[in-house]
Amino acid sequence: MEKLIFFGDDLARRYHRKLQRIPIDLALGCPNRRDRYGEGCVFCSENGSRARHLSRHLDLPEQVAAGRRYVRERYGVEGPYIAYFQSFTSTYAPVERLREWYDEVLACADFPVVIVGTRPDALPPETIDWLRELNEHREVWVELGVQTAHDRTLELIRRGHDFAAVREAVRALDAAGIRCGAHVILGLPGETAADFAVTAQELGRLPFQAVKLHQLQVLRGTELARWWSDPAAGVPVRPLNEYEYAAAAAAFLRALPEGWQIMRLCADADPEEVLAPQWWMKKGQFLDFFRRYFAEGGTEIFPGVVTADGSKTLYHPEFRQHFHSVAGAAGETQHKFLEPTRLGDRLKHQACVRVLDVGFGLGVNAGAAVRLAETLGQGRLEVVSLELDRRTLAAAVPLYEETSWMRHFLEKMLADGEYESRFAECRLVTGDARQTLPGLEMVFDVVFQDAFSPDCNPELWTLDWFREIRRHLAEGGVLATYSSAYPVRGALWKLGFGLGTSAPFGRRRGGTVACRDRRTPEGVEPLSQKEFNILLHSTAGTPYRDPDLHAERARILSRHEALVRRLRRLGVPKWFRN
Repeated sequence: MEKLIFFGDDLARRYHRKLQRIPIDLALGCPNRRDRYGEGCVFCSENGSRARHLSRHLDLPEQVAAGRRYVRERYGVEGPYIAYFQSFTSTYAPVERLREWYDEVLACADFPVVIVGTRPDALPPETIDWLRELNEHREVWVELGVQTAHDRTLELIRRGHDFAAVREAVRALDAAGIRCGAHVILGLPGETAADFAVTAQELGRLPFQAVKLHQLQVLRGTELARWWSDPAAGVPVRPLNEYEYAAAAAAFLRALPEGWQIMRLCADADPEEVLAPQWWMKKGQFLDFFRRYFAEGGTEIFPGVVTADGSKTLYHPEFRQHFHSVAGAAGETQHKFLEPTRLGDRLKHQACVRVLDVGFGLGVNAGAAVRLAETLGQGRLEVVSLELDRRTLAAAVPLYEETSWMRHFLEKMLADGEYESRFAECRLVTGDARQTLPGLEMVFDVVFQDAFSPDCNPELWTLDWFREIRRHLAEGGVLATYSSAYPVRGALWKLGFGLGTSAPFGRRRGGTVACRDRRTPEGVEPLSQKEFNILLHSTAGTPYRDPDLHAERARILSRHEALVRRLRRLGVPKWFRN
């Protein structure tokens, strides 16, 4: 598939207006709950995907009326509509009862299109015959629960049928002239991109006309939630974030035949019920991002993102993190780095201010510092930026307009490795910062510690790394970081730093500000006694260690875990509580 054809858009073209869905709950349950496991599939919630505004005390005409009110109030339109029999298994009843219930619903409004959500093991011949009759008067689509083509996964998630049942059901529906879409979940436990590709290939050999695709979601109260929260359950659950899912969905769709329609691209369950993944993008944002991603070939190494304050950042797929807070890249720089270090005041009162920028990344922090110096027109700013991966710098350049100052700054840094003006200069040092910093014969007044988070990039958050930082920090010098992680604060305190906290921005907790001298950095709030108790009297503040400054991430993390276990055996509590 090279062209995205969305189901709703195709209906709008053929019916000359957008058709809104009215969800219907027949309160039928499903064979997997009643006949097999009792609790259904491991991912299924108690309400069986029932629409949020429905409750089971509503009779069918009341459900239609409620749906029409919802459509009118939200979209300002009346019919015609799509009758969407979605929750649980909407064919799991004797055909005589199905005929009665469906007729009752379809008599309540103008429903030229009917979508029936069901399972491949709930379509006996008499039900397919009835659907064929219904299809003579309306456009009927069956949304068939497939989830995956892998029998091992179907068994693991307690699906209750194998993929052979899918083949049999869709061929029977096709023989009856009934259109069919495959409901598929990407990210099921144990599956990889290669498994997704096999599912797409298997579906492409069958007479489906559409796909309803969405990411695995861990919902409260499900067996999947227990697996996700309890590693001892023995089933790793790693839901996909927006960017991972976009890459997986793009590859999946490209493997499908041309002309298939997309009935849905991502799930949108009640946010209060979703434990994971916690996407920062809303549904509309994701759809816009995906359309662009797919159109561009899905080859972005670092996808670009517009943050809440209008400034831009990138996403790093290896670390599964944004380079800056999505609450605002520019705002984070201002509130977590420039203000806490009082860089403006230093420039006004010092002839030269030297800044060590750990993690140049997209150049946002270094660029903001340089612009501040140029705007003030006082003193001299010298910035040394440490960066491992120059690809991020190259990816950042197109984020900015060609005539913008930031574009000019980044292009100079990319081409020459340095930028210089009357009041400021910035020099880029590439390579592993643990090896490049010891070779710098410089002392800095300010350190911007802006590596990826400690759990992802512990190499630049160890006690040994901060010892090297302290060796390059002037008396009265200050380090600022967005991180408030206890192992980070614990390492800084053990090395003799004074600690304070910057104001929260984009996170519940503020960042950390550390003074080389054992005093609270000027102008910031000191840590509370509770925070110090946690650092000093529990394993939470146990620093990461990398004595030789060259250990890999896994080694640093395993060493930290072993140290914490040893302290626990010696009686140090996991957490300090008053």
